[in-house]
Formats: sequence, C-alpha cells, structure tokens
Amino acid sequence: MSPMIAPDVKEVLANRGHASAAAHKDRWSRHAAANKGRIVFQVSRLWCDVNPKTGVLIAAGPSLKDSLAELKAIDRNTHEIVCVDMALKFLLDNGLVPDYVICADASEEIARTLVAAPPEVALLLNVVVHPDTAKDWVGDIFWFCMMSNYRDKEANDWMQHDHAKKSGVSSFLVPGGNVSSLGVSFLGSVRAVAKILLYGHDFCWTDDAEFYAGGVQKDLADIRIKTEADAGTVMTVPDSRGKPVKTTGSLLAFASWYSDIARTMPGLLESRTPTTILSLGGN
Repeated sequence: MSPMIAPDVKEVLANRGHASAAAHKDRWSRHAAANKGRIVFQVSRLWCDVNPKTGVLIAAGPSLKDSLAELKAIDRNTHEIVCVDMALKFLLDNGLVPDYVICADASEEIARTLVAAPPEVALLLNVVVHPDTAKDWVGDIFWFCMMSNYRDKEANDWMQHDHAKKSGVSSFLVPGGNVSSLGVSFLGSVRAVAKILLYGHDFCWTDDAEFYAGGVQKDLADIRIKTEADAGTVMTVPDSRGKPVKTTGSLLAFASWYSDIARTMPGLLESRTPTTILSLGGN
C-alpha cells in the first residue's frame, strides 16, 4: 500500500489548495475568455463508445528513462499513448512520439514545456491555460474544462461553470490533483479503454537534479522542491521495493488518488513504473 499522508500534511495541502484557488481564480477566468476565439475542437470530439486498444499514460517521473526500451516496443496499432506536458521533450528527444499530450496549467512556465511536435500529435488543453500556450502547435488541439469543487463566492458560481461559460467549452475532464490524472479521465472515459498502463508515475525521486525525467525544467523542479521543503512536506519513505526515496505531501496525495481509482475501478490501472511509491493492489 502507498505511504499514508499525515494529518498535518493533509492540512497544509488543503490550505495551499484553497489559497491557490483564491489567488488565481480571476486569472483562470480571464484565460478561459481569451482562449474562446482559439477553440475549434473539444475533447468530446474524441469520444469512443467502444475501444479495443490499451491506454498508455506517461508522466515525467525520473524512472521514465528506464522504461524507454519497453515503450518503444509497444505495438502502436493496439495502444494509445498519452503523455503529460513535462514528459514531451524527453520522449521526443528519445525517439518516442505520443498520440496525445495533455496540458492543464495556467502558467507561462508550464506552457514552455510544449516543444514543437510532429503534426500527428494531438494536444489536449485546459481552457484556463495561458492564451499564448501552444500558439504554434501544428497538430490538432482539443479543449476541455477541468471539473472543480471550488465555488467562487464573489461570482456566486462554481469555477468550472464560469470556465465553461467564458470559453464556450462543454467538455469536462475530472482531475485527481495532477495533470496525469486528467489522462486517466481522458483514456478511461472519453477514449473508453479498459486498461491503462502507467509509466513515469514515480511520485518520488532520489537525485534533486533528476526530479523530472531527464532533468528537464530544472528551474521548475528546484522551485517545487523548495516550496515543499519550506512547508515541511518533503520526506523520506520506502518505495515499492523497500528502498528509501524522497517524496512530498503533494506527491503522496496524487499517489493516493491513483490507489483509490484502482480500488474503485479494479483492473483499469496497471503500473509499469520501475521505481515508485504507488501501490495498486495486485500490480
């Protein structure tokens, strides 16, 4: 089973989430409105009633480098590959072209992770991304709103409804805290796959220089590590093989969401990540 989250860490994470929503809600709303004119396709256009393929979901954990040979051997006729924004450059640099890339963050810093990709790569974009995000993307872009349990008291409306109205997008994906969880929602609901193989879902690291796969975006990694360290939420835990690794309260919470999905939807998720703190029961 995945390491437990201490009550004091849960409180820190909850307070951080509330503060972030309050600080950024107006910017998210502006971005949704600004992106309206860019929107041609919604994620719902990719809907499948039945899909015999297996989903492959690639996050940017440092162990991803150890999975490259296995990923390259995957039969692309029977699998659909989705990667998170932070993993895109590493995959392309190593000769692996995903079918879809997903990006949900509103910051300009995350926007720069979307490097040039071949035209067959489709991009899944949250309507609240910065309006300059993927302006030069040559493939198709499919837009979505992210489900949210936050209510804007000033606007007297749920944030997700505000984003839908401002952008004109009625397609929703359900998050579990991180961008990769939106990939679970996309593959499991929109694409209707029966199985999702997880790669790069470490939720931990050992070397600060390789917080993300291949050491990409080290400046962002350093900020993330420092933020968690300053909050007292960096800790050492055993990975699935019993070896000590570093993790954070946020990563623990993300891993817990995946464990919950595996419990409530048996057989959907299968971990192929060699170094991880994630437990999916029998996987």
